[in-house]
Amino acid sequence: MTLTQLNYILAVDRNRNFAQAAKECFVTQPTLSMQIQKLEDYLQIIIFDRSKTPVEPTPMGKKVLEYARKVMQGAHELEELSKSLRGEIAGEFILAVIPTLAPYVLPLFVRKFVEEYPQVELKIFEYQTDEIIRYLKEGKIDGAILATPLETKELTEEHLFYEPFKIFLSPNHELLKKKTVDEKDLDIKEAWLLKEGHCLRAQALHLCQYKNVGEGRQLFFEAGSLETLINMVKSSEGFTVLPYLASQNMSTADQKLLKDFKNHVPVRDISFVTGPLSMKKSIEKALVKTILLTIPKELKKANSKTEVVAIN
Repeated sequence: MTLTQLNYILAVDRNRNFAQAAKECFVTQPTLSMQIQKLEDYLQIIIFDRSKTPVEPTPMGKKVLEYARKVMQGAHELEELSKSLRGEIAGEFILAVIPTLAPYVLPLFVRKFVEEYPQVELKIFEYQTDEIIRYLKEGKIDGAILATPLETKELTEEHLFYEPFKIFLSPNHELLKKKTVDEKDLDIKEAWLLKEGHCLRAQALHLCQYKNVGEGRQLFFEAGSLETLINMVKSSEGFTVLPYLASQNMSTADQKLLKDFKNHVPVRDISFVTGPLSMKKSIEKALVKTILLTIPKELKKANSKTEVVAIN
């Protein structure tokens, strides 16, 4: 019995497909199948019911998989402990970032991180919040940067910064005459929003204090990116809600279309989140340290007017 064999059965359990599991493990399907068969012969237990599609673990196989996860976690923890004792920050780290944050926060810290920690192989993917939560629980990713609180007990959240929201108005909008904008002044019929699945959509709806989007509107459109929202607002009527970092690289002309909220500062709480199988503590600490060193100073502190907006 080997750790490689345990890794293979866990991959099959995640994918419920031998071909996909082999692809994930970077081996051929015959190699993976042969190693799993050897493990089953050694344990004298059939781990997977291959007659079903997708493949399912047998009742006894479920117990084997449960212990295999514990063994693999222990092995990874031992490996990480040895690196920590040697003062080594190295290895693969899979990081997920929500789409409304990735284009703006990644350029701030990625280059500095890879230069300072050349032995870390950093793999970054964009996923929506629900996907990130699931992948963290399953151990498919090592960490994530996203809006919190998630209110999920299995996950650990480490606060990074508060990112304020701003209102982006169409060029001829009446609210441009005001210095700041009250939430009550916003008409949901004029709002341009991201499509379902983006936590920023829910936060925008909270700010507008309205849920029935699209009622009484001639043109209704839900975007997949903030860039699309910005362009739609500029070319038509209405407004959208943007996070602070998304507004920083705008042209001078577009900056003039931004307004702050009146009386309070609505923000989203951005955190570094890890799952129950988290074990790469040295890399996690290095990432958090680098992010905190590179974010704008104005995002590092909250004040009496700061108000965290719910993400659901």
